[in-house]
Amino acid sequence: MTRMLLFGLIIVTLAGTIACAQSMTINEVAWAGTAASATDEWIELYNPTDAPVDLTGWTLTFGKTVIDLGKATDTTVEPGGYFLLERTDDKTVSDIAADLIYTGSLSNSGSVLSLLDQNGEVVDTANSGVEKGWAAGSAKIEGIAYATMERIDPSGPDLPSNWRSNNGLITCGHDAADQAINGTPRAKNSATIVWETAPTVMLNGPAEGQALSGNLVISWQAHDPDGDDSLLQVNILISADGGDSFSPLVSGLVGDSYVWDTTGYENGDRYVLQVQVKDPDGNIGEASSPVFSIEN
Repeated sequence: MTRMLLFGLIIVTLAGTIACAQSMTINEVAWAGTAASATDEWIELYNPTDAPVDLTGWTLTFGKTVIDLGKATDTTVEPGGYFLLERTDDKTVSDIAADLIYTGSLSNSGSVLSLLDQNGEVVDTANSGVEKGWAAGSAKIEGIAYATMERIDPSGPDLPSNWRSNNGLITCGHDAADQAINGTPRAKNSATIVWETAPTVMLNGPAEGQALSGNLVISWQAHDPDGDDSLLQVNILISADGGDSFSPLVSGLVGDSYVWDTTGYENGDRYVLQVQVKDPDGNIGEASSPVFSIEN
């Protein structure tokens, strides 16, 4: 009896492990189409796990559209692999083969995408935290034309802060008119690359509501995940209107601290400091203080 219970526990544990491993994310959404056609929409799924995922029985839904992912010729997505869905035909991304062709339109006014597994359980969503419109991406007249909505952290949650528009610099693939796509179909997102390589910075004070006078030592910790920390250049900016606008305080610093003489600034209670850290590749990380006051 004990052996049977133990064997059953092992099966349940393994089943739970497999279920947890079978996770996919909605990684990129070309909701505005491409420069060739606004109807040439495409969607990319990604497997961030270390185990293959079989999409048999899985569905992707948005609005009234339900896409059966099991209709793909190959339903297995390898670890670190992508699954590309192209609307209407395989010319949407002309030089990269689709895994599945679908019908259905993504509204430019916004929509929530849901990825469901073979049991009908929601595995992931995209754009669920946005009341109106899209968390990122652009149409023809907005910023970079027809930029896709890219997930920053591929395994991170569906939060508006975890989506960013393709930057127009890191791209791949061509549309039906052989023009470069402002997106990364079946490749690492530009937002992910920047996130992985941009320097990080943490500002040590001042504290919220703190009253400053005289000299203040502004200090920070900065790190370049793919470079030499000693090559980081630091700019400090200051705002007197609660962060609505900033002006330079000092530029081109190297190191982790700066002595600021606050007596050169008018007294006020809506000051904010911002530290910007730039690596040799031009990637920028920044951190801002809470609102504080100057009382000299």
